[in-house]
Amino acid sequence: MKTELIRYKKHIWLLVFTIAFVLCFFEGKAQEDSVFVQSFARFEKNAVGLQELYFANDPEFYPGKFYFFTPENIREVYLQNNNGLFPGFSQEAFQWYQRLDSLPKTDKKNLVRFFSFYENRIEKALNKAGLPVSLKYLAPALSAMNPAASGTERRAGVWQLTHFQAILNGGKISRLVDERLNVGLETLMAVRQLQQNFGMYTEPELAVAAFLCGHTQVNNTMYRAGKNAGVETVIGLLPAGVHQTIAAFQALTVFLQANRFEPSVEPFQPKIKPDTALVTRRLHFQQVEDVIGIPVKQLHDLNPQYTFMIVPGESKPMSMALPHGKKDDFLVWSDSIYHAGDSSLFRLVTQHIEYPPESNRQYVGESVKDLTIDGKIKIEYRIKTGDVLGIIAEKYDVKISDLKYWNNIYNERRIQAGQKINIFVPDDKVDYYASLDEKSKDNVISPKDVVKQIQQSSTLPVLAPAKPLNKVEHVVKNGESPYVIAKQYKGVTPELILEWNHIKDPRKIQIGQKLILYPKR
Repeated sequence: MKTELIRYKKHIWLLVFTIAFVLCFFEGKAQEDSVFVQSFARFEKNAVGLQELYFANDPEFYPGKFYFFTPENIREVYLQNNNGLFPGFSQEAFQWYQRLDSLPKTDKKNLVRFFSFYENRIEKALNKAGLPVSLKYLAPALSAMNPAASGTERRAGVWQLTHFQAILNGGKISRLVDERLNVGLETLMAVRQLQQNFGMYTEPELAVAAFLCGHTQVNNTMYRAGKNAGVETVIGLLPAGVHQTIAAFQALTVFLQANRFEPSVEPFQPKIKPDTALVTRRLHFQQVEDVIGIPVKQLHDLNPQYTFMIVPGESKPMSMALPHGKKDDFLVWSDSIYHAGDSSLFRLVTQHIEYPPESNRQYVGESVKDLTIDGKIKIEYRIKTGDVLGIIAEKYDVKISDLKYWNNIYNERRIQAGQKINIFVPDDKVDYYASLDEKSKDNVISPKDVVKQIQQSSTLPVLAPAKPLNKVEHVVKNGESPYVIAKQYKGVTPELILEWNHIKDPRKIQIGQKLILYPKR
């Protein structure tokens, strides 16, 4: 009886162990599948984003023919083109290739075309550094060749460099400039980083892994794996995201060999190579479009490193790419370009949140667009001389912090008389609050009303009529904006100029246009 009981317990423990093993296996498999789904979703999002780039919608920019087919032996194609990097074509790589092959034809064309456009440039940089040419397939694996791609740890660009990697390898990152977004410049940074890694590690796979997750992560993993651990063991202990990038690299090595784009003209000929102009003053892309007609979107795609579409040229001249043949126009009209527009173009979105994150969060400095609050209606209030946010908040029974949030006011001392702000009031009291502004207007007695009251009184002497308003007609000159014009007259603000002349968009003001102003005497 005792023997049977012991045997029974052994069977129970064996069953429990088997169930636990199966659960752990399926849990690990589910986690791997989840990481794959997330990784491919990011890749697909970047591939779809290529459609938004100007060149994707301009077949004349880089004309040619596509050739699509699926090789019979995927592993053989990979081994012929990978220069010995990650020789085992993994099951995850097969999974990646199947998903790549099932992408919509438009996305596949854009991916192949953009890779073809930058391929020669990347190859030259790798060859010059003495690195394996097959590393060129790492960029599309990381970003689908989308220069605007962003990732975790503040990674950006087609090579997904971190801020630290870019700065250490000669890149410039500031409030207005991020050179990681320029494929040519970021390629040089990425190649420098890879070159350093290949000098640090004897195995090329570990050098690539360090590029993906950092030297510290790889070194710590090597220490945990032990001195005698092989490369496969170390790679296997790295985060799942690294495994997915390696699988994507393997799949894209085959995909971009099987699916090719052959240009009808040699790359980087004058037809497709942009011109370069030096910008010596601060310049917004909108100024260029307004004067010589180059679309802002095209300029931004040519110069993605200027994150706010502003070229900061004050401290030193900076280069700006222009469509071929437009450099002469830029030089001839440069004075008009620099003076076009006004200061509103250079108001940046300050990425600072004053409130805890919400679904409809606005950023300080950003124009409030389509902001709605349940149970409240938005009314406009024009700031008067002497107004401060505290007075306005008390008058409309709201908080000062709410006024700042609704109108993105980050410095309340900079509000000016004549500006309009939004106030949200209860929808059942909107008439009452709207009337407050009207009452304040009604309480202001004009000089004509004073004279009229005096004339109706028999006990007071009659005063002379008040002087009429000082009306001035201003003709807009070259380089003048509402801001420049307002500085020429006493008591005039850019906002008042727009209101007096019923102008909604200050950029539409033309040279020679007559504006009506009412300056103080």
